[in-house]
Amino acid sequence: EQEQVQVQVRVMQGKGQAKRMRAAAEEGLVFLDADNTLWDTDRVFAAAQLELLDASFAAFGGEIHGDPLAFVRSVDQAIAERHHDGLRYPPKLLVRGMGAALAGARAERAARIALVDPTPPIAGNEDAMVARFLSMLGETPQERGGVREGLHHLRDERISVVVLTEGSSTRARRTAEKIGIDPMISRYFEGRKRVRLFERFKRLAGDGETPFMVGDQLDRDIAPARAAGLGTIHFPGGFIPKWTPSAGQASPDHVVDNLLDAARIVTRHARTAAHISA
Repeated sequence: EQEQVQVQVRVMQGKGQAKRMRAAAEEGLVFLDADNTLWDTDRVFAAAQLELLDASFAAFGGEIHGDPLAFVRSVDQAIAERHHDGLRYPPKLLVRGMGAALAGARAERAARIALVDPTPPIAGNEDAMVARFLSMLGETPQERGGVREGLHHLRDERISVVVLTEGSSTRARRTAEKIGIDPMISRYFEGRKRVRLFERFKRLAGDGETPFMVGDQLDRDIAPARAAGLGTIHFPGGFIPKWTPSAGQASPDHVVDNLLDAARIVTRHARTAAHISA
């Protein structure tokens, strides 16, 4: 309930901002996910997870079975499935899960050990391992394919671009500034991506206009936005959690392999809507 109130406050505050935003761009409205849509967060996570595995191996010993990244991520997802914060669980749990997995526990068993035992025996400096992991996650990611071109296209066509993230909107803005794409983004919003949130955002659009949601996650970006009546464009990323529904289940309106193609779809629909309403 507290989360719903917080989201509602953010959205209500955003309505006034959106009116000002649309005064400068009346041709359309598109919401863009941040991580793994505008920039490649997955590559940053992969590098941090592999270094954590190396540090865990040095601390615990044991054996790595199969592909190293798949080994880490099997434990990572097993913990996320059982933790109330999902993939945002505390990194120390992954350190502890790595210790159990390297000792021979399967991913599910390693996750239970990490979550249930508050003080498992830790070889090495757990705090230092976590600090290094978090430091690597702070590295600036690379923009994804067609992002700069797509944002330029949307700006030239007077489409309002809103970044919608379940993480920190401040962090999203900071990353966009570092990459150099912030001037082409109108606003940043944060909140849990649920149908109710998208329904509120849809009301920010003009009469007869269908806003679009572009994202890499079928379950978080596409399914709830589609249920709320937004147009949806799936821009698949590199990391696909095992609990993600299939494209057939989520039914995105469009699938693209770069953001420029997504931008062209949005502007084509905006022109059609403008022609019909004229």
